[in-house]
Amino acid sequence: MTKRESNILKCVAIMLMLCHHLFMYAAEADYPALVYGPLLSNCWRLASLGQLSKLCVTLFVFVTAYGTARSYLGDDMGNDGRLAEKSIGRLVRLLVNFQFVYIIAFALCPLGGKSWLTLYSPSRLENLAFAFFDFMGLSYILQTPSYNSAWWYMSFAITLVLLLPWLIKLCRSLGAYVLLPGLLLVRWLDVEFVLFRYLLITLLGIVLAEYGTAERVKDWYDRAKLPARTALLLFSMAMTAAVSVLWLRAGDNLLDVYELLLCLPVTLLTLLVLARIPYLNDAAEFVGRHSMNMFFVHAFIYQNWFYDFTYSLRYPALIYLFLFASSLAASVVIEQLKKWLKVEKLTKWISQRLCRLMVRQGETV
Repeated sequence: MTKRESNILKCVAIMLMLCHHLFMYAAEADYPALVYGPLLSNCWRLASLGQLSKLCVTLFVFVTAYGTARSYLGDDMGNDGRLAEKSIGRLVRLLVNFQFVYIIAFALCPLGGKSWLTLYSPSRLENLAFAFFDFMGLSYILQTPSYNSAWWYMSFAITLVLLLPWLIKLCRSLGAYVLLPGLLLVRWLDVEFVLFRYLLITLLGIVLAEYGTAERVKDWYDRAKLPARTALLLFSMAMTAAVSVLWLRAGDNLLDVYELLLCLPVTLLTLLVLARIPYLNDAAEFVGRHSMNMFFVHAFIYQNWFYDFTYSLRYPALIYLFLFASSLAASVVIEQLKKWLKVEKLTKWISQRLCRLMVRQGETV
């Protein structure tokens, strides 16, 4: 999977995330009244679409695991210092991008009718401590308040960045067999705890990357004749529909398994269809490049700042279009600010300083 294809898959993921957050509670009694059309003819169907769109996180995790594992293909994984250095670089990039958005959102706190001094707690000391934990992306792990409900993912993303090199080493030792103990471990532990729930898809992403599965499937598809191509696409669509129906009927008891089974055909259809449609793939790649910022800011738009306006549009398609366009526009502005303020240079400087500090600490031990 190339960088371009990864961004296109991220586009699919962020579009699903917007749908999930906007409509997952459409069947609740206190949900705003909307106008339903022939496709989504009632609140239950809209809520079902929002429920299935929970797949968004699984897609993000899969892309991260697959891409990281592919980046280590030329590495023997024997140099722990080198592994730590690469992990620090990834972690700093993640945190700096998040913290840049956090500062902007915090500055706009009064726009949501809140006070800087009591954003997290009436206590000034607690407010400061909770703000620091949230700023570092640790609020979910520490179970402290967060400014944005969607930012729980930051705790998982930080954990994933730190664990991935060691999980890749484990997968190289055990091969595809690592999936079985991974499944049993998730079943044995609390699968509802989000840091465990995505372990299986993480391991699968690493294993598929180690075997170059996406590249092999694409090569086979390009060589195959039309009937075989059509059969593969029809099978992927049928699997997507079947797993979706099973998931909606069974609920979240086997959520990690359903998401894994749904992730595969959706990824396949994205790589073989969406990624090959001229112009549309360019647009999808553009959105995918902005997916991280869109994830950081979208909840503020529809929850904190423009809640009444968002749902006053009444039509689900208009509501979705507004959140999509406004989140993307906000991301474009954020990226331009980063260029003006040379945030990329700051990120590299911090990474280099931390790596030097780590080397000095290692030499003194």
